[in-house]
Amino acid sequence: MKKIQIFIVMSLFFIASCSDAVLNDIDTNPNQVNDAPLKTILPQVQMSYVTEVAGGGTALNSYYLSEANTFVLGNNILQNVQGLGSQVWDQGYLALNDLSIIKERALESEAYTYAGIADVLRAMNLATLTDLFGDIPFSEALRDDIINPSFDPSQQVYAEIQKILDEAIVNLGKDSGPLVPKMDDMYFEGDKTLWIKTAYGLKARLYNRLSNLDGTTSANNALAAISQSFNSDSESLIFSKFADIQTNGNPFSVVNNSQPGSSVGNGIYNSMASFGESGKADDDPRAAIWFTKVNGAIISAPNGTARADFGEPRLDGAYYSKPELMKYFDSPMPLLTFVELKFIESEAYLRLGDKTKANAAYEMAVDLALKHAGDYRPSVSLSDEKMDAYKALPKVFPGSDALTLADIIKQKYIYLYQFQPIEMYNDVRRTGVFEVTDPTGSATRLPYPVTEITRNINTPTDIDNISALEPRTKVFWAK
Repeated sequence: MKKIQIFIVMSLFFIASCSDAVLNDIDTNPNQVNDAPLKTILPQVQMSYVTEVAGGGTALNSYYLSEANTFVLGNNILQNVQGLGSQVWDQGYLALNDLSIIKERALESEAYTYAGIADVLRAMNLATLTDLFGDIPFSEALRDDIINPSFDPSQQVYAEIQKILDEAIVNLGKDSGPLVPKMDDMYFEGDKTLWIKTAYGLKARLYNRLSNLDGTTSANNALAAISQSFNSDSESLIFSKFADIQTNGNPFSVVNNSQPGSSVGNGIYNSMASFGESGKADDDPRAAIWFTKVNGAIISAPNGTARADFGEPRLDGAYYSKPELMKYFDSPMPLLTFVELKFIESEAYLRLGDKTKANAAYEMAVDLALKHAGDYRPSVSLSDEKMDAYKALPKVFPGSDALTLADIIKQKYIYLYQFQPIEMYNDVRRTGVFEVTDPTGSATRLPYPVTEITRNINTPTDIDNISALEPRTKVFWAK
């Protein structure tokens, strides 16, 4: 499997004399390095996506929103949904600004690989923003001449993301030009083929997201994109070399070790239990290595009504089981994998009525998901005997005729538990497969941060802490 070469991105500082020009720039990002070379900006923006967007505070909140984990610091996070998305909003737009600089300079230098990579990363950030918030500034965003950018409809943003990925594929197919990314590309070290496959994989993920709008077209488009994406388990977009220390570790583990507010939720527990025979998550061998035990048992925390559980033992839980896999700083973070694409392939074939192909893709996805269960800590990887025993359970591999969408989505949900909570939350909203157990309800989307509301007069005001829990505010692709 492709691994990531990690290195420290040093910050650049500039000293300038105070003048009227400085005052004119008072509302700009002071950490943005506009004059840095491409090889300096690229790793910075790649790392920010991993630590601040896919793995930041908002991503951690997505665990709670999907009921995969339960927040156990003494209150229900649904009481203030408006405060959950500020990090991904701010960091996502900072990244988009840096990526626009990368692309502009890359095209000026005919450095087409840099331009292609920038667009793939743009697509990743934009998709995260619009999936979480719905309508977002896009066409007028990042323009110096517009102070209050308008909000583009999410459905329109989706179409534009596909165009961005198409352009990325074209540029990645060209000669790299005079500037070629190598070690500064922290994902693939400049491997254009893998970046092209990543672009197609993202296209497949986003096409599949439209399953409720047009089941047939979305399935066919997803399958066409998958055919040009990762073609084996050795090809995936995974950030796999965090340092084994808190300052440069897996962001979920960093938060967990600082303040372990996450306990195992009803969503992941019930999903695991649904495939067994005992009615307990213990029938899934992943539960034994993913969750801590309280008095010898795996105990999930009820979403929305859990008691506070942040005393000793802090990382294991006094009342509820906690995520064992969030203890280790050097745990890799999957971003887009061959396994996810096999689950998407299975779902697409099922929508098209080809149960044989759907089942074949499903069984491969489950088999590989089990093999990856110990990726966060290879020493606890499941044995062949445990995996075979699990796959022998009648509900795990029901066969072509009995396979359902719920089977596919629940197994995918379990697989994504290993550090892909935003995708878990997306599938919860898209499919309607999961029962909402939190008596407060379920968040259909994240309200816009207060900082955006106060700075931009065009920010929609009809999405707030109350309306975000109402079905009428769902994003356009949700069920």
